[in-house]
Amino acid sequence: MAAIEIDSVCANRYAPEGVEPGRLYKVGDASGLSLGQLMAAVCVQRGALLETRSVARMNMMTQNNAYLEAMANVCSQLAGGAALSAAANLPAGYAPKKVSAGCSVRAFLVDECGVAVSQSESATLSYNERLALIAGLKTKMDGANTTSQEDAIELQSLINWRDVTFNASSSMMGRYGNTGMNMANNI
Repeated sequence: MAAIEIDSVCANRYAPEGVEPGRLYKVGDASGLSLGQLMAAVCVQRGALLETRSVARMNMMTQNNAYLEAMANVCSQLAGGAALSAAANLPAGYAPKKVSAGCSVRAFLVDECGVAVSQSESATLSYNERLALIAGLKTKMDGANTTSQEDAIELQSLINWRDVTFNASSSMMGRYGNTGMNMANNI
């Protein structure tokens, strides 16, 4: 007979990319399950799917936040007078998408952010050129901030649906159990 059992108990189910997050329940073979157990198994499977999607969304948010931090650092470098040939100040947790760690400010702007830079890497930037590059970088930051907000809304929606699913499962099991107890008392 199959059963629904606790797989693992963990305080934080968030897991970085490539690491298996903790799952609260698992369902074995569905044969031999009662109607109540089968309904709970369906809810648990749906909750687990929503949990997996939530973890994936959290990972995307972590990557986007690191990207925003990298852009803010390079923006500060430009405002502080750094040359285009200077190493970009990328945060430790940032995994570049298109450039390598230790790249130049110019490479970060052009390859990673898609900001147009017409000056050569050895050129000294004027005040207006710096302002133009910072404005281009701020536009990219606005786009990344919008993505962060959309991700946060989607994550909240996924978490709400997961909670509703688990609550429905608990409620269903309680009602199923109470029905069985009432039938036994009336026999």
